[in-house]
Amino acid sequence: MQTATWTRTVTVDAVTGEVVSSTDWTSDKETYDAVTTPVINGYYADTAEVAAQTVTQENIETTVVYKELGKIVPVDPNGNEIPGAETPTYNNDPSDPTKGGITDVPEVPGYVPQVPSVTPENPGEDTPVVYVPVTPEAQTQTATITYVDSTTGETIQVDTVTGESGSTINYSTADVIKELEEKGYVLVEDGFPTDATFDDDDSTTQNYTVTLKHGEKTVTPDNPVTPGDPINPNDPDGPKWPAEAGEVSKDVTSTVHYVGAGDQTPADNVQTATWTRTVTVDAVTGEVVSSTDWTSDKETYDAVTTPVINGYYADTAEVAAQTVTQENIETTVVYKELGKVVPVDPNGNEIPGAETPTYNNDPSDPTKGGITDVPEVPGYVPQTPSVTPENPGEDTPVVYVPVTPEKQTQTAKIVYVDETTGETIETVVVTGKSGDKIDYSTADKIKELVEKGYVVVEDGFPTDATFDDNDAEDQVYVVKLGHDTAPVGPNNPHEPGTPINPNDPNGPKWPAADEYSKEYTSTVHFVDENGNKIREDDVQTSTWTRTLIVDKVTGEILNPQEPWTADKDSYNQVKVPVVEGYVADKAVVPGQATQQRNLETTVTYKKIGVIVPVDENGNEIPGAETPQYKNDPNDPTKVIVTDTPKVPGYNTDTPSVDPADPTANMQVVYKKVVTPAEPSEPTPQPQPEKQPDQQPQPDQQKPVVEPTSTTTTVKEQPAKATQAAKTTEELPQTGDSENNKLAALGATMVASLLGFAGLKRRKKDEKDNI
Repeated sequence: MQTATWTRTVTVDAVTGEVVSSTDWTSDKETYDAVTTPVINGYYADTAEVAAQTVTQENIETTVVYKELGKIVPVDPNGNEIPGAETPTYNNDPSDPTKGGITDVPEVPGYVPQVPSVTPENPGEDTPVVYVPVTPEAQTQTATITYVDSTTGETIQVDTVTGESGSTINYSTADVIKELEEKGYVLVEDGFPTDATFDDDDSTTQNYTVTLKHGEKTVTPDNPVTPGDPINPNDPDGPKWPAEAGEVSKDVTSTVHYVGAGDQTPADNVQTATWTRTVTVDAVTGEVVSSTDWTSDKETYDAVTTPVINGYYADTAEVAAQTVTQENIETTVVYKELGKVVPVDPNGNEIPGAETPTYNNDPSDPTKGGITDVPEVPGYVPQTPSVTPENPGEDTPVVYVPVTPEKQTQTAKIVYVDETTGETIETVVVTGKSGDKIDYSTADKIKELVEKGYVVVEDGFPTDATFDDNDAEDQVYVVKLGHDTAPVGPNNPHEPGTPINPNDPNGPKWPAADEYSKEYTSTVHFVDENGNKIREDDVQTSTWTRTLIVDKVTGEILNPQEPWTADKDSYNQVKVPVVEGYVADKAVVPGQATQQRNLETTVTYKKIGVIVPVDENGNEIPGAETPQYKNDPNDPTKVIVTDTPKVPGYNTDTPSVDPADPTANMQVVYKKVVTPAEPSEPTPQPQPEKQPDQQPQPDQQKPVVEPTSTTTTVKEQPAKATQAAKTTEELPQTGDSENNKLAALGATMVASLLGFAGLKRRKKDEKDNI
């Protein structure tokens, strides 16, 4: 694992704790080194080297995977595995963890291998090696070809071959040398002759050596490389170009910045120098073998003359030539505005209205001001014709002496302006001699205008104003006035139509009172069914007001849309009064929310109905009272139970009524009282045969009330009576005095009984009529 450390500085406000600034992150290295994959015995890797990588602010992870190496599998000429034969795993390639190395084939008793060793093409796959059965008469010899790295002194690989004594060794080094050259090696000596044969010395193995060394590649600015790319194109998994190999050329600059001259500021002046070197790299390992020193294409940057900018001077006339280094160089030239020529009178005071020209530039030196003519000032003569400033950034006062000319008549105008409308109210013209004080005051005119509703915004006429000597143009002084305002309303009442400004009787007038105060009513009318007034109206009043702002100059209302406000939110509810002899259509008129209009509600009274006495036939009884129902004292819409009237000579079984409709008349049935006549002296009659007494028994029934649309009739049903039949018998005329006496006595008793009964009935009727 390799580690890179990124750092920066952070500046914090010690009071607030806020971060004020921070620098960029920087790393202690630009790249991670390439990592060579280690050789693990019995395994091969999928990557020989993890290439060098550019350091970033993220962790980088790379995984190298190992797998088991394949084996040598001895087989007979028919391709069948030889039973009991060893199957050794490939040796590792000591210089490349992704490959299997040269591996000697195992000895198999009774067999001779076709090849002495195996260098697997695919290190993960087994390699079948054909073994030929040994012929006892044949002598087998062995030869080895060893490839040696002369740079490190290590063996690169060893190939073993076998054959019969005297036979040609069937082997060529060409393919292996080509493969190694593609990995960056350079052939030093090929010690294996093309016509080599097996010897007949069984005790010694023949050995041939092929010597190679590490090739080197030099990187120059003309043939740059990319770090991380393979050094050997045909060996993509081999060594990669290191980061240093990519650093063979770099540009540095010398920059002159110009500031301070506004939109005339010159663009930066930039000069470039290029530094170069060469880097030599080992083509086998990827290590840097050597590098040359950096050299520049120039020794110094040219001197830079500062340009002259009109109206400005620079702090440097020329940026000197500077030695080229491997760092960028920056220089700043600052421009500032040139000073001015300032005309002053003999007392050192600036002359009003005089030009103050900026110094001319010195065309040969951007750090100086040049010769500058002083300006002409009417009525004055300068003490010097031109100025060459010592300090180009400071103004130079030039004394001018006044010329005393003949005084000329001058004109001045004092203009009174209405700032509200933008119009001129009045212009006053005054004249006088040059240099004389203007004999005028704005006080009276301002007072006059203030009395007309104006307010002073600015009096532009100075009290010490004098006439100038400019014949070509009149002096103008402006007095600015605005329109004053005033409130009018319930808290600021004013008599409508009277002057807003008391000292301006012909000026604007106060608005009508109904512009800011209005009254509205809620009226309850009390009428009968014909619309005739029953009693006085109930009237409630609400007052709506607002405050208006009036322009005191024009009388215009400035806030005509000002909202109105009422002195109450709603009217009180009105309890409808009880009017004797009438009932109302409502008991209460609810209070309504106040509005900006008059509200009206009508309460209608209707006459209360009457009790109409009628006889049993439904005819009104002449002369009988017809009293109205009594009002309910607590509810104007209702009546209460009312007694029926007394009618002489009549009785009723309805002592009182409680009408459902208080406006409908109600008929009440009365029965006439019958008084029996006084009995006369009876004439003796024959005594009739005595019959049982039968007294009529009327059926007593309750009165029945039969209402009509406007009249209610109370009827009493006639009682049914059973009249005893009179039996008249003619008594015989006997002339018997005794019988006559008895008859007279009977008649007298009957008459007495009838008289007593009539008296009792009459007393009862009188009692009922009391």
